[in-house]
Amino acid sequence: MEIEHYPVLKKKVLEYLNLKKNGIYFDATCGRGGHSRHILERGENLFLFGMDKDIEAVEEISERLSGFRNFKAVHGGFEHIDRVLEKEGIDRIDGVLLDIGFSANQVKNGKRGFSFQTEGPIDMRYDTGNPLTAWEIINKWDRNNLLWIFEKYGEIRNARKFVSAVIERRKKKNFETTTELAGFIARYCGQRGKIHPATRFFMALRIAVNNELEALKEGLRKSQDALGKDGRLVVISFHSLEDRIVKNFLRGNPQMTILTKKPVSAGREELAVNPESRSAKLRAAEKA
Repeated sequence: MEIEHYPVLKKKVLEYLNLKKNGIYFDATCGRGGHSRHILERGENLFLFGMDKDIEAVEEISERLSGFRNFKAVHGGFEHIDRVLEKEGIDRIDGVLLDIGFSANQVKNGKRGFSFQTEGPIDMRYDTGNPLTAWEIINKWDRNNLLWIFEKYGEIRNARKFVSAVIERRKKKNFETTTELAGFIARYCGQRGKIHPATRFFMALRIAVNNELEALKEGLRKSQDALGKDGRLVVISFHSLEDRIVKNFLRGNPQMTILTKKPVSAGREELAVNPESRSAKLRAAEKA
């Protein structure tokens, strides 16, 4: 089922990208193309590359934006933006957008295994060509590695006891579905408040599967290198681990002038239409 898509902070994205006539831009996490369409409709004679690790998203956006001759979709992660530039024979670009959130379509599609609310295989890969799945991690990784990801990526308290419980459980039977794993977590942690106890555990697994934080660090470096003078870097993150990486990258970076002293958040009007934008934080900088 197709989910209605609202590109988060779309007005602020355009404001901070500061689109130039005949400029070259990257929507390096294009997803279903909400931001890409917005850029294409408002930019003047620019060229936009839409990039994503999810081949389904690339195929969809290629069709969705087929009416724009100044758009090209490419399959890959933003940490490899330099490879695309080399292949296309481009030396410098004028702006990069990194919207680090995953799409509603990925969450709602049970076969992708991102959600604990929809039954499916424990997968969680953005790029289905990646051999590592969350099933492999939760069922096969050793105690130390499991402890490391749940403590570092999920910031789970008493992760050691949980990991021990996982290891004891999988001696009898592997975890096979997202709902089975979520049920185990809920029974172990107990249901408290509105936030499902599996939320942080699933986030930790997803980050580990896709090597998200290291990819973000590399993507920020590669994007900075690709920008020409006065080129803009705009990043939207959705949790503190990502935002901390972006903030630390920009702070004290002599090549980048920070444009957002504090991260920009969604206003009341946007929150009313798109509640998912409540955790979004936008940071922007310009290359000197």
